[in-house]
Amino acid sequence: MADADESVNKDMKVFVVDSQAFPPQVSVRRDGPQLSIIYLLLAVALLGVFVEAGFIWHLYSRPATTSDILTLEYRKGEKNSPPRSSQDFNEAPKAEHKPAAFLQIASPASSGSGILRWRADSFPVFMKGLEYKNNSLYIQQDGHYYIFSKIAHLENCNYFKHQVMQRTERYSSKAIELMQSSRSICVPSNSQWRGNSYLGGVFQLFKGDSVFVKVNNSSQVHSEAYENFFGAFMI
Repeated sequence: MADADESVNKDMKVFVVDSQAFPPQVSVRRDGPQLSIIYLLLAVALLGVFVEAGFIWHLYSRPATTSDILTLEYRKGEKNSPPRSSQDFNEAPKAEHKPAAFLQIASPASSGSGILRWRADSFPVFMKGLEYKNNSLYIQQDGHYYIFSKIAHLENCNYFKHQVMQRTERYSSKAIELMQSSRSICVPSNSQWRGNSYLGGVFQLFKGDSVFVKVNNSSQVHSEAYENFFGAFMI
């Protein structure tokens, strides 16, 4: 029996774990200086993003200036003509300040001379930067103007002529014909046809010039205000 126990003891081996074989565990400090530096760098990066976003918002929210327009024109390749200065832009009248007028036929349409009379004091008539007197529109500012006139008239075998005229000191204030429309159509005597004549064109006018509308027979003109009008506007 003693021999058997001795044999078992010889076969058993005892293993001892050496604690020095494993590296010692290092505790990580969450509040160390390295983590503080990382937080600082992240804060600086976020601050840079916010500052850049502020610059972009300011750039696109401000109104375009004359220098911006000139830069865009130059970048588009318009190299044939040099960029205009801001003075050139200021010399051209703004759209809201350009002279314009719209008049409707008065009643009676003419005083007998064939020059048509117009209403200048009721809706939708308006006047801006022009003067109406003596049945004419008087120019107050040099420039190119679009002049227009539309007349509704009877067509009953009578010759009808519609004219837009100008008076200017350059021609001794003599009436000059700018535009004309004429026609003569016969219809059965028991019916009346209505014709329309429209004139429109661009002309260079100067301060003191006047324009007016003339017909050869004012009795053929319809009296409806909305069918007969006269006006001008600077382009």
